[in-house]
Amino acid sequence: MQFDFKKLGLKAGLEVHQQLDTGKLFCRCPSLMREDRPDIIFKRKLRAVASELGEFDPAALEAMRKGLTFEYQAYSDSTCLIEADEEPPKPVDREALETTLKVALMVKSRILDELVVMRKAVIDGSNTSGFQKTMLVGVGGQLQLKNKEVGVQTIVLEEDAARPMEKRENEIVYRLDRLGIPLIELATAHDLKSPGEVKECALKIGELLRRTCKAKRGLGTIRQDLNVSIAAGARVEIKGVQELGLIDEYVRREVQRQVSLVELKQEAEKRGIKGISLDAKDLSSVFKNSECKFLKARPVFGARIKGFAGLLGKELQPDRRFGTELADYVKARTSLKGILHSDELPAYGVSNGEADAVGKALGCVGEDAFILVQGEKGEAEKAFAVMEERIAQALEGVPEETRNALEDGNTAYSRPLPGAARMYPETDLEPVRIDAKYLKRLRGELPLAVEERRKLYKSKGLSEKLAGKMVLSNKACLFEKLLAEGVNATTAATLLLETSVQLRREGFAVSDGMVEELLLAEKKGTLTKDVFTDVLRQWSKNPERELKQIVAEMKIGKAGKGEVESVIKKIVKENSKLIEEKGMHAMSALMGETMKELKGKASGQEISAILRKEIGSKIKK
Repeated sequence: MQFDFKKLGLKAGLEVHQQLDTGKLFCRCPSLMREDRPDIIFKRKLRAVASELGEFDPAALEAMRKGLTFEYQAYSDSTCLIEADEEPPKPVDREALETTLKVALMVKSRILDELVVMRKAVIDGSNTSGFQKTMLVGVGGQLQLKNKEVGVQTIVLEEDAARPMEKRENEIVYRLDRLGIPLIELATAHDLKSPGEVKECALKIGELLRRTCKAKRGLGTIRQDLNVSIAAGARVEIKGVQELGLIDEYVRREVQRQVSLVELKQEAEKRGIKGISLDAKDLSSVFKNSECKFLKARPVFGARIKGFAGLLGKELQPDRRFGTELADYVKARTSLKGILHSDELPAYGVSNGEADAVGKALGCVGEDAFILVQGEKGEAEKAFAVMEERIAQALEGVPEETRNALEDGNTAYSRPLPGAARMYPETDLEPVRIDAKYLKRLRGELPLAVEERRKLYKSKGLSEKLAGKMVLSNKACLFEKLLAEGVNATTAATLLLETSVQLRREGFAVSDGMVEELLLAEKKGTLTKDVFTDVLRQWSKNPERELKQIVAEMKIGKAGKGEVESVIKKIVKENSKLIEEKGMHAMSALMGETMKELKGKASGQEISAILRKEIGSKIKK
């Protein structure tokens, strides 16, 4: 479906949440995601609390009304009492704070003189305390896209939520390994006017955050929330977009949904529909012997919707209709699993005769429609009250709300938009003072832009391929430090981007410190790069030991020139017949033999030069 986004008055903004590769924000536990069996389990129920003004946040109230129990899984060696909300939080992680301040400086945001940690009410179980700790760091700023400048509204540092693992009946299971991992939240102004601009802006923000060398990598480490509206619609927040390749599609489909809801309102006006009342009636007898398995011999209730025939089946997004919207509201606010409606029947085992019997029992005529729910009377009445409210909203237009991103690019209702009543000060932490001297130091440490990095790396002899891999790598900052120390650029990049990664996949824990020491040893001439892989394998088994101890154990080290020449002359002499037959073509075979004999005591370049000279002298004779 094609849209004229300018004519529709599309406005969109982004909120990008990026996990930081530092320690946890308010405790000193590692930011470590785990899949092994947790050894601590406890359960809680959560309640919404009033703000300092005595007001309740609507999103928190809706979550509390579900009456859910929350099970929390934890680890005795990588989570602590702070995540369980049994101990006061510790001061904010300094590395996470400095990274956030640098991002704020990079976009020319105005950094606050005093950073105050706030509690943001969250009653969905994703935080054991019922609130998320968050601090506003900067306001304002700009992002430069290809053809326009996009305003930055806020830059926030906050803790990530617990990880949902399983949903049971009336219970959700969370794991506390993710709770407390630092998140940078960068929110833009609603300056984006097309799906393409939204995608371009998301890529630009991702690049900006990766330049810090502190952005966690992998699925779920960066999440985008979208704020989308059209002139005739309303602001809708889409939570949890993880697939960057689909971000423009989420915008298109939200535009499609709002356009369709506006059309639904206009059609209802044409039909003279001004108000809806859903009076539930027991229809269990109609389905006593039904072929529909989830209705047969169960309590079933129905209600007539005057003049709504065809509107419940109106498509809002691909494979999602207005009836789907109603079902989402029912699932979000009651214990029921969904609804059936007349625009989709007969289906699901409900026959024509049963559909006609329902219409007759409810008094449906002309353009009337009906809705069915299966459940006990109390929950059914609650479901019809929820749907009556949502239909009343539809008669007014597009409601403001929060929606969850689905994997296919569609969205589903989650909760009302949160209000200002969800925020109040964190009483267990003192404000953080930010002075001019501190910011001056941080300005001097800001990461290079991508093209500045590429230019620097290539000037040091790095190939286009390696430079391209390094510019947005988390190892870029370390790489630049090593370049300043005078190490070989290509050796350093290969070791950081390829060798270390491969060894970690093999199960060897290779630290940045190990890499740095090896490169400095090569620079001093005490080791050659040919032994780096073997040394790292051995060193990772005993990381507390010094490099010189590992080298001594392995009986390796840089050989003197005399020793290298002696070994090569011996090998050349032993292979004189091969040299007579193949001449310089014997070079490859003898090179391998020499490298094996010297076991990394000399560089390949040094061995090649001496070997070529020795073979050449034999050929001339």
